[in-house]
Amino acid sequence: MARRRRLLSLVRAAILSVAGTIAAGPAAAAPDPVELIPTIGVRGGANLEADTSGVPPATANPSLSFGFEVDWFVRPDAWFLALVDHQTLEFTSDPNAFGTGGFDLAVDYLQFGGGYGPAKGGVRPYVTASVGLTRYGASPGDVGSTIGASGSIGGGMKVPISKAIAFRFDLRGYATATDAAVSVTCGPGCFVQFAAGGWYQLAATVGLAIRL
Repeated sequence: MARRRRLLSLVRAAILSVAGTIAAGPAAAAPDPVELIPTIGVRGGANLEADTSGVPPATANPSLSFGFEVDWFVRPDAWFLALVDHQTLEFTSDPNAFGTGGFDLAVDYLQFGGGYGPAKGGVRPYVTASVGLTRYGASPGDVGSTIGASGSIGGGMKVPISKAIAFRFDLRGYATATDAAVSVTCGPGCFVQFAAGGWYQLAATVGLAIRL
C-alpha cells in the first residue's frame, strides 16, 4: 500500500512539474500543430499469486504492445497528449497443480497528460506525464476489477528525419491503483483466483511522429 501511494504521488508530482515548466516557459506562440504517433514496443510481464494453497503463481514474460498517441502542441516546446496502448500477457501455471496450462490477460491504457521538450535541434529529449484508466480482460477467466485509475511518467528522444516526420524512442513507467484479480476455471466447479498485490509496468516503445 505504501509503495503504491509513493508511486502515484510521484506520478502526480511529475504532472505538476511538467505543467509548471510549461507555464513558466517562454510565451512564444505555437502554430498549433498536431502529431499522430503510432507505436510498437515491449511492456513488462507480471506475477499473479494464487489464493488456493498448493497452486504456484501464474507468471507472464514481457510481451509486445501496440499503441497510438496524439500530441497537440500549445507551444513550440509543450504539448497535450492522449494515448492508448494495448498488450496481451500470456500467463502460465503448473498444469498438474492448476488443471490448465494458463490464460491470457489483456492490459489496456487510456491516458491524458502533457509533455515538454526543446522545439529545435537534432536529437530532442523530452519528458511526459499522464493520468487515465487501465482496463483488464482475461481469456479464459473472469476479471474481478476490470477498470482502474492509473498514471505514468516517462521520457525519451525525437530524431527528426524531415520537417514533418521524426522517429521517437520512449521509456515510460505505469502505475495502476486497482489490483488485477483473475478467476480462472480449473475444472468442474473449481475456480482459482490469481491476483497481484500491485500493478506496475515499464514500457519501451518506438514510434513515428507524423506532424500535420
